[in-house]
Amino acid sequence: MADEAILVGDVGGTNVRFALAYPKDGRITLSEIWKRAGAEFPSFADALDAFLEETGARPDGAALGLAGVVINDRIDLINRGWTIALADVRARIGGKRLVAVNDFVAMARSAPDLDDDGLEPIRSGVRDPDGSAAVGGPGTGFGIAILRRIKPGWVVVGGEGGHQAYAPQTPLEWALAEAMRQRGVDVSNELVSAGAGFELTRDCLAEVMGVGRRDMSPGEVIEAGLAGDAFASAFCRLRAATVMTAMGNLALISNAAGGVYIAGGVARHLAPWLDEPEALERFHSRGPHTPMLERFQISLIVADAAPLLGAAHLWLDERERGWL
Repeated sequence: MADEAILVGDVGGTNVRFALAYPKDGRITLSEIWKRAGAEFPSFADALDAFLEETGARPDGAALGLAGVVINDRIDLINRGWTIALADVRARIGGKRLVAVNDFVAMARSAPDLDDDGLEPIRSGVRDPDGSAAVGGPGTGFGIAILRRIKPGWVVVGGEGGHQAYAPQTPLEWALAEAMRQRGVDVSNELVSAGAGFELTRDCLAEVMGVGRRDMSPGEVIEAGLAGDAFASAFCRLRAATVMTAMGNLALISNAAGGVYIAGGVARHLAPWLDEPEALERFHSRGPHTPMLERFQISLIVADAAPLLGAAHLWLDERERGWL
């Protein structure tokens, strides 16, 4: 149907975004994106109702990227405190077909279809269009996914890899990890580099650097880091190193000859530090496999619409193949 309209959503720990996607000839056109803070709504159902009422949308189906894991037709958004019953979502869209996936699965599915305007190069390299691709990065949490090319298109494998154990490599990082462990937390890549762990990481880093408490917001840290403030610069480089180490591991696991894509709101703010030599070394320094990782192309996803486009493509994939 050339005129079908698919409700697409990107539901993270901070914001809720909806749009209508109009597929035609293998391409997706989006309506204006509806964006609200999740904190404005007691539940996901309230946010969805607000979108449907404000826009008058009557979609032919829906595809949602949700910051959690779908289990038994339910999903818990840990960083938002919502539990979503997919049967209730289906009822709200009139019983139409619903595709619900982890938000980074949707983000990953967008990567092969993004043009140059949606990507910012971090490092040039060789990209095999038929090779696997690795997608990941920090927003409120840290998401990962792997893409694999098959004859009918793409398969996306998601997971909770952002919760992998943090791997300190410098004396400062070891001291930071120990300070965080002393607070009784499981020190993960997500905790160190994503929004959910911002205050704890900031305070522990200030402690081990001996600079006293620095009560700065995320935006203030970025601004101060760009201005050369020693603590803020160290904080930004720490997070960039964590991202690049995690993405190098993911690229190694997936043999990401099809490209490495870094995504997430926090990652975009860290862009000035992601392509520094020290950060790139953390990506590719893997002993005998260093030359392989040095060849991989690395891009930053900067298109705001990426997860919504990816959700729409997944809806089409599922309709065409009957599976994802």
